[in-house]
Amino acid sequence: MVLLTKPILTTKYDDRILELTSNWRHTNDIVRKVGGDKSAISQALKRLVEIDHLQVKPNSNKILYKRKDTAQSEYDFLSMMNTLEANQKIELNRLKQLPTLMMDDGKRLRAKGIDLMDHILEEVKRAELVKVRLDYQKKLSLIPHNIANERIEILGKYIEKIMSAVMSKHKETHTIKTIQEYFQNHTTKLEFKI
Repeated sequence: MVLLTKPILTTKYDDRILELTSNWRHTNDIVRKVGGDKSAISQALKRLVEIDHLQVKPNSNKILYKRKDTAQSEYDFLSMMNTLEANQKIELNRLKQLPTLMMDDGKRLRAKGIDLMDHILEEVKRAELVKVRLDYQKKLSLIPHNIANERIEILGKYIEKIMSAVMSKHKETHTIKTIQEYFQNHTTKLEFKI
């Protein structure tokens, strides 16, 4: 029997981790400098490796991380998209299983609804982070414009799919407004930091 655990929200650590990893750094050093929940920072490191933003180098019994400043190969991009889409499929299934995202009063999100929105927002932020990085690399001519634009379009469709599913979950105007406000209040401008 496989026990599914609830994923930890980690995108709040991504910018700081990327700032700190211009050189090889040990996990404990990153955790100490970022400050916060060690398990969430470790999960953020894992997720940044999955989306090909960090390199990993085993060093005896330590794992070292370094920001990856090179453009993704086609294989790495497709592998990252497979991971993102697998996570999206989980969130879409969770969305289908919830009869409603709203409390009985019709004005507030249920706790399970908020949890789901948090995890969907996490996946959207990761995809947006990759889009920002691709745009940055395109401007520096590290990746051909047509390849960057194609990948940005793929990521845009990925984001659109999950957002459309969330917004079409309910047809009531007040519910749609509550969901829109939730995303507006919890979305921050993403920048790629060197």
